[in-house]
Amino acid sequence: MGARWQALGALWLRAEQALSKSGRTDLSFGEIRQSDIPEEWKDWAYAKIMRVDAKPPSESFGNTFTTYLSQYSPNAADMAATVMSNTWCRSGKTGILGLLVCLYWQAEYSGAGNDWESNLERVEGIFNAILALPDL
Repeated sequence: MGARWQALGALWLRAEQALSKSGRTDLSFGEIRQSDIPEEWKDWAYAKIMRVDAKPPSESFGNTFTTYLSQYSPNAADMAATVMSNTWCRSGKTGILGLLVCLYWQAEYSGAGNDWESNLERVEGIFNAILALPDL
C-alpha cells in the first residue's frame, strides 16, 4: 500500500503511545454495542475481546467506512477539540487500531482508490489531533 501507509503506521504508533497515558483502556462489549462505528468494525472489536478471528467485511464496506469517516475533517486542528470524545479514541486492541484495520479492509476488500486516499488523510488527521492534545 506504499510509503504513505507505512508512514501512517509510524504515526499510529506515536498516537497509540500518547493515548496510553490517558488511562482509557479497551472497549467493553457494551461500549462497542452502543458506539456509532460501522457494524463490521464492531464485529472485529468483539472478536478481539473474545480472542477469535474476525470475518472479513463485505465488498460494500469501503463505502460504509467512507461515509463514517466523512464526518471528520482531514485537518488535525479542526478535530483537536472533539477527538477524545470518540468511543474508539483509546489505546489497546479495540481502540485507534480499528481505524487502521478498516483502512486495510477498504483497500483489500473494497478496492483502494480516491475514497481510500481521502480516508487515509482523515485517519492521519485523527492521529495528528491526538498527538496535538496537550494533556497527553
